[in-house]
Amino acid sequence: MKAFGYEKNGDPEVFQEYEVPTPEIKSNQILIKTEAFNLNNFEALQRAGQFKPVDHRIIPGRDVAGFVEKVGEDVTGFDIGDRVVAHGHHSYAEYSIGEDSNTVLIPSGVPYLAAAGIVTPGLAAYKGVHLFGKVQAGQTVVVKGASGGVGSLAAQIAMDVGAKVIGIGSSENEEYVKSLGVDQYVAYDQEDPAEVLADTADVVIDAALNGNGAESDVKIVKDDGIVASVADNDAPTDKTVHFNHIHPTQEISDDDALNAMLKLMAAGKLKIRIGYKLPFTLDGVIKGHQLLDSKHAGRIVIAK
Repeated sequence: MKAFGYEKNGDPEVFQEYEVPTPEIKSNQILIKTEAFNLNNFEALQRAGQFKPVDHRIIPGRDVAGFVEKVGEDVTGFDIGDRVVAHGHHSYAEYSIGEDSNTVLIPSGVPYLAAAGIVTPGLAAYKGVHLFGKVQAGQTVVVKGASGGVGSLAAQIAMDVGAKVIGIGSSENEEYVKSLGVDQYVAYDQEDPAEVLADTADVVIDAALNGNGAESDVKIVKDDGIVASVADNDAPTDKTVHFNHIHPTQEISDDDALNAMLKLMAAGKLKIRIGYKLPFTLDGVIKGHQLLDSKHAGRIVIAK
C-alpha cells in the first residue's frame, strides 16, 4: 500500500512516499481503507524534531475516515464496507488501523472530510467542555481561541449543553465565530478581553495557541470558577480558581465523544471549518505540512 512518512527530522520536504505492506490487525482492531486523513500541529512538531530525534521510519497520523476493509475476531458492530472514522494509527496511508474503542460509524449525511477533520480537535473540545470544564446549562462560558479547531468546536458543544457562550479571537475571525451562534464576541486586537469580561465566566475554556495566556483567564473567570486550558501553566490569583489541563484521557472514551459529536454534526448542530482539501499524494502531504508551519484558517485534510 501507499504510505507517506519520513526517516529524518526537518522541513515538510523530508516526507517521502513508500510502498509498505498492508497492516495486519489484532483481534480488537479494524482495518480502514482511507478516504481522508486530517493533519494536526502535533505531527508538524513531531516531524520537525520538537519531541525526540527520529531514528526509524515514521508513518504519522491519528485522524482517519474511510470504510471498513476488515474486522478483528473480537470486534462487533462493524461490517465490511461501513463508513467509519477513527482516532487511529499511522493514518497517512491507504490503510489505517482503528480499535473498537476509538472507531465509530459515520452517520448518513456527514462527509468523510468533516468526519476526519473533527477527530483530534473534537476530542479535546468535547472533553474540555464535559470533563475538564464541567459545563452546565445556564452557565456563562468564555472560549479563547474561538475560531480555531478546538475552540470553535468547544463553543458549539457548550452551546448545545445550554450555556451562554462568549468567544474571544482576532477581529478577522469575528464573522466566522458569530456565524456559529455565540452570544458575544470580543476581538483581542481591538479591546482587552480581561477588562471587558472581568469576573464574567463560570468556565473559561482556553484553546488559544497565542494571546494573553493564563493571566487573563483568571481575570475573566468568576470566583470559584473553572479554567480548562490546553496549556498547563496556572496564574497567581486571589480568587478560588479550579485549573484543569485539557489532556488525552479515556475518562470519557474516544468512541463516546466521537459518537456524540457526529450525532450533533448529523443534526446540523456542529460544524467544522475545512480550510484546505489537498490531494492524496506526496505533494499534497508536503503542501499540508507547509500550511501547518504557516498561518492558516481551518482544518487541513488530505482526501481522495
